[in-house]
Amino acid sequence: MVQVKEEYDLCFCGDVYAEDPSKLFIGKKIEKIFSKCENVIVNLETPIVVDSRLKPMNKYSALKTSIEIIDFLKKIGVNAVSLANNHIMDYGNDAAKFTKEALSKEKIKSYGYGNTISEAFEPCILEVDGKKVGIIGFTTTFVPEALSKEDKPGVAGIRIITRVEIDPREILEEPAAPYIVRGEVLKNDLAFLDKNLESVRNRCDYLILQPHWGVGLAPYNKIVLDYVKDLARHSIDSGVELIVGGHPHTFQPIEVYKGKTILYSLGNFIFYPIMHEMENLGIILCVSLGKMKADIFFVEQKDNSLEVIDEIKNRPEIQYFMYLALRNGVKLWESDTFLELNI
Repeated sequence: MVQVKEEYDLCFCGDVYAEDPSKLFIGKKIEKIFSKCENVIVNLETPIVVDSRLKPMNKYSALKTSIEIIDFLKKIGVNAVSLANNHIMDYGNDAAKFTKEALSKEKIKSYGYGNTISEAFEPCILEVDGKKVGIIGFTTTFVPEALSKEDKPGVAGIRIITRVEIDPREILEEPAAPYIVRGEVLKNDLAFLDKNLESVRNRCDYLILQPHWGVGLAPYNKIVLDYVKDLARHSIDSGVELIVGGHPHTFQPIEVYKGKTILYSLGNFIFYPIMHEMENLGIILCVSLGKMKADIFFVEQKDNSLEVIDEIKNRPEIQYFMYLALRNGVKLWESDTFLELNI
């Protein structure tokens, strides 16, 4: 049976998507964890589409779900949802707006999408033991039409400049050699983010960043991109105390920078149907702010069901995660079913 040591203030889960939410099944061990948690937070990687006249945007992949996703979120105890991702606008603003309103009607807070850029970047503020916790969600992955502006609804987006570097001499010597791709945050967007971080930091006792970044397709989704590392560390320098990332659909390394924890990707929570290698594995990060500690539970999806992995010592993917954590200076305490760390 899964070990749950204490009650948690916050449980962060990864991406949620289902074509048919009524088919989703969450195991008893996960239910036990959530029963001990005051706030359960997920990234909803899809709009709710009830109007059959709505058409998808012209993009690589467009996702949608039904109104039953609300019942699923309520059943497992979710009370806060990030909409800052590359799919919430897949069926246009009408579907995204409907999704936000449907969540609000059921008293589920949402953030990362809004009628203006200011509203999209507005934090989710949660009360924890009399203190205010501010969570800002943003995405670096989106099509241009999905970006919010002062006079346009959309996602809380941070734009990345992509530079492709090719060495002509190397191409002559080694035809078809891989080129170098570098990302850089647009300076105006970084300044806007800094301004928002400062504003939330002044209003809250604890500031958490929930970015949607990196690459979502295998095999590249196992790599933490340089711009992601730079943006994470810049955010810590700007006052963020915990970063919980997503989008790659697989969990990525954890590191400590200036005493603050960065978990680059939680991976999926439940994503049905599963699409890529390792997308069936994810992390639930359970935080106790009073003790400044967190527990990491690993979950595994099999078809439409999700459950906690009991014997993490027997899983090479998890052992490699631990190896990278130790190499990055993260001290972990291991039990049979979870990892503990200071945050």
